[in-house]
Amino acid sequence: MKINKKKLEWIRLPSNEKQNTIGEFLEGDRVSLVPLHKEHLDLYTKWRNRPKVRRLARSNLPTTKEDLEKFLEPKNIRIMDNFYFEIFHKKDEKPIGDAGFNKIEWIDKRGDIGLAIGEPEYWRQGYATEATELLLRYAFNELNLNKITATIYSPNIGSYICAEKVGLKLEARLEKDAYIEGKYVDNLIYRIFKDEWIEKNKTN
Repeated sequence: MKINKKKLEWIRLPSNEKQNTIGEFLEGDRVSLVPLHKEHLDLYTKWRNRPKVRRLARSNLPTTKEDLEKFLEPKNIRIMDNFYFEIFHKKDEKPIGDAGFNKIEWIDKRGDIGLAIGEPEYWRQGYATEATELLLRYAFNELNLNKITATIYSPNIGSYICAEKVGLKLEARLEKDAYIEGKYVDNLIYRIFKDEWIEKNKTN
């Protein structure tokens, strides 16, 4: 599969670039998805380790700044199968979370997405929904993927409401598949196909 390298060249941007010089990569009405960069590593680390965020974002182990620094190292575009963006609040001019692809299977043309709003004061205001819509548009229009999935813990009500709002449908329920806070919970597998996404957006 031929991939447009220009679409993904942000991976190699110098770490000393400032937010306003990197600019927007995917633009929405209230948020944009922009490149992750090293100046915000402390912030990303704080998000990943915040109890309420990591519980819902499927992260049971502590995350260090060094872990995330390795994730931001330049990658070979031909073997890259996961990458993330910073969710940037346009009006407040600040990062509020991250969103991206946990896994892409280029031959099968499918990918799994995930996101987290790291700042609690921005929860339940539709920012996750807008960021998810940007990811889907990018996945289907630019990466030419055919299927997108999202794996969500059953207690994470906000995430599966968000998934359903943008058109994802429940494909499978894996019973007692994850261990959270002393009990086993279900994993919900949501999915949307490219033709479904196109049809949905014809009427919106």
